Amino acid sequence: MFLFRILFWLGLAVLLLPTDENQQAKLSETASATVERIATFCDRNSKACAAGAEFWSTFLKKAEFGARVAADLITSRGQRSEGVAQTSAPRPNGATSCSSDSVSATRRTRRSMSCRAASSSAS
Repeated sequence: MFLFRILFWLGLAVLLLPTDENQQAKLSETASATVERIATFCDRNSKACAAGAEFWSTFLKKAEFGARVAADLITSRGQRSEGVAQTSAPRPNGATSCSSDSVSATRRTRRSMSCRAASSSAS
């Protein structure tokens, strides 16, 4: 089936190519100019390339982290390993999930936002 798809798209591309020699020459020149502009993009736009390289580096780090987490979850079958601390400690009587115990600032902000949303929908 894959071979038929490839043949279909290649056939369609060949059908769309021009038959006139002048049009073929124009298409060839345009394609060459496009490839040249793409190949020299970083020479002309060094800041954009630097930003793109930084973004790509960050993306790869996040992708590697995500893959590691997924692999750990799959190999551990969802079981917590002994060396990993649990994220939620038992709460004393009367404490709610919205109390500000010792958690990081990001988690505290997320928790307060979800508590505000829960309290506004409850009233």
